[in-house]
Amino acid sequence: MSDATQTMPARPTLLTVICILSFIMGAWGVFSGIQNLTVDQAAALEKARVEMEQARADLGDQASGLPGQMLDSAMNLAERSAANAKPIGISNIVLSLLSLFGVWQMWNLRKSGFWLYVLASVGGLVTTVYFLGGSMIALFSVGFVGFFSLVFIVLYAVNLKHMH
Repeated sequence: MSDATQTMPARPTLLTVICILSFIMGAWGVFSGIQNLTVDQAAALEKARVEMEQARADLGDQASGLPGQMLDSAMNLAERSAANAKPIGISNIVLSLLSLFGVWQMWNLRKSGFWLYVLASVGGLVTTVYFLGGSMIALFSVGFVGFFSLVFIVLYAVNLKHMH
């Protein structure tokens, strides 16, 4: 008698590990998006202003050079974050859910999940620049996140041969 059920191929260990890490980061993205929608942005912005003014006072004369530019960039970022909190939160939730769905598909060895994951990763970088602008700190953040996104995309691409 032949076995009528087909067994799924085993998921490689590397794919399992990066999927688990991606599930954690996707859940964090959803949580972060919900937090953006629910936090009092006016109070958060006022707190950031007070902290920036205190940092500027602590720097004294040194605040006129690069440290002052970084403080101005950070304040600009805080203002843009507060002004765009709702669309940022919604995009975080949508892109995180898209990413989670893509990771779930790759967990189940479906190649189409890779493209959803890539779309969500690139979309996250684009929306960050769109909503937060091109300040020094925003671009540093995009570069940092972009590096890790690229690493995960490459790791998933290496595992495409195990997916159907």
